[in-house]
Amino acid sequence: MHLQENGITFAAPPLNRLPSVHRKIFCPGNTLIVCVQLADGRVEDAWSTGRMMRSMNLLLQVISDDPGRPCFVRRAHCLCNDGHALAAVRALEDLAGIAPPRSALLVRSLVQALRCIQEHLLHFYQFHLSNWVCLGPALGADPGKTARLADPLNRGPDYFRQVQERLRPLAENKGINGFNDRFCDHPDYRGADEFHLLVHSHSLESLQIQSLLNKALGLLGCKNGRHPAYQTGGLSPDMNLGQAVLQQLHGLVRHCRDFINTSFLTDLEQMARAYPHWKDLAIGSTFLCLGDFARPHDRGLLFPNGITRTAGKNQIVDPARPDRVTEEHTPKWKDLDTERYRLNFGRHGPVFFWNKGNLPWIFAPRHGKDACEAGSLARVMGAFTQGRQEVCKAVNNSLKASGLLPGDMNCALGRLLSRGIESSVLSKAALDWLDELKTEPVGKRALMNQNFRLPRTGVGTGKVEVPRGSLIHTIQMDKHRIIRHDCLIPSMWNFSVRDSKGRRGPLEQALLGTPVRNPDHPLELLRIVHAFDPCNPCHVVVQDADTGRVTLSGPGT
Repeated sequence: MHLQENGITFAAPPLNRLPSVHRKIFCPGNTLIVCVQLADGRVEDAWSTGRMMRSMNLLLQVISDDPGRPCFVRRAHCLCNDGHALAAVRALEDLAGIAPPRSALLVRSLVQALRCIQEHLLHFYQFHLSNWVCLGPALGADPGKTARLADPLNRGPDYFRQVQERLRPLAENKGINGFNDRFCDHPDYRGADEFHLLVHSHSLESLQIQSLLNKALGLLGCKNGRHPAYQTGGLSPDMNLGQAVLQQLHGLVRHCRDFINTSFLTDLEQMARAYPHWKDLAIGSTFLCLGDFARPHDRGLLFPNGITRTAGKNQIVDPARPDRVTEEHTPKWKDLDTERYRLNFGRHGPVFFWNKGNLPWIFAPRHGKDACEAGSLARVMGAFTQGRQEVCKAVNNSLKASGLLPGDMNCALGRLLSRGIESSVLSKAALDWLDELKTEPVGKRALMNQNFRLPRTGVGTGKVEVPRGSLIHTIQMDKHRIIRHDCLIPSMWNFSVRDSKGRRGPLEQALLGTPVRNPDHPLELLRIVHAFDPCNPCHVVVQDADTGRVTLSGPGT
């Protein structure tokens, strides 16, 4: 069982039954807590809460320079640094009323895509792989059968024997992060032993692919916290986009695309076939995409703007408008809801303490009246429903290989598949963006719109689709000074509390009805929580109404 803390996956110790006295849990500032109530072995109710910093005001209250450009002296540091940098730049461009040139849009989309693919590979293969596959079966698999299973490179049994030898020390060392395998006897692990070995072999190979993605980002100068692709008005003027660099990038991206299509996406499709019962679990209702990524050789967006609502197996799309987004910070809850959202579990439950300031509680963002799920599933479903040819082709191919129907995307399996589908679409688009850049003469290539000046007073909004979902930055200026800089991050959408009308947040809704075979090891709950990709440490509290027991999983238990 693995949980994510500050971008690092680690193995949680065994779940313990809480004693009849308070268990004190110390939380490192930003922390999420998910509480579920079981009845007859299924989730009867769920609450998502916690504390989280969401304002940039302490960092960015600074005066602009003489030309009216911002003097940022500090910056936020989190898992989505690139996304925050781009959202802030887009908010400033909105303030100035300018748009970057086409070349800048292509390069920005390229950098975003490489980061997004990197995150999807990391999330599946390094963060939460053990939610679905085990080292135990992998070590017991037949290397010959594995080589015949679905290996596109036609590597023989010796290769998979070598993989087993590399995996064996990880299985023997129970303390290594990300490879704790003590719960492989859970009854909901499925698939042949050879399937588990094949996926683990791809997990090792994915590290090399992530290294190639880093190399590609380095060629663009976008490493180690540098963001030359995200400058107000376009790109940094010293960015090297010569033919030699573009050719190197093309080769690196092509290699990554091949791995995505032959290994990553194939793993996810086989996983869907191994877990067909999960197509009926973790159903969502409303999905948000603000629109992002330049469409190759076109003026539209690859993933278009839209609120996608489900109506049975059909979807309806309406425009997504940031001006319709509201935030309810102190909803009027029923007594039980208030207790759970403020973590009052009574004498038999845990007590949570925050050791890094009095951060605000998670609130209820809404688009109109809708509690919206954000992320790769929202983007893929929206683009599919709106007929984006590139996405429709990838979705149909993947569904056919998975044995699923289009209406089955809205489920736990769909959240897994959407990461592979999106990675495949973005890797193909990245090659097209590079081809488009190659056709532009270097001397005529515009990298920055320099004809702008930030207004003395105004409000700007920056919208970005980061791997976890929709990100919004709002910057307000008065007398050339930033007086407010707020951000609405994807986790705030996905882990939202219910509002005063009783409308649950997306994760809360998705958890309802989930069967939990063993409350002491709620693997089913962790699969769903991790599919929503929490950006902070996350505790899961399970209250079993049938036995009266309370169990806790997460950091420090």
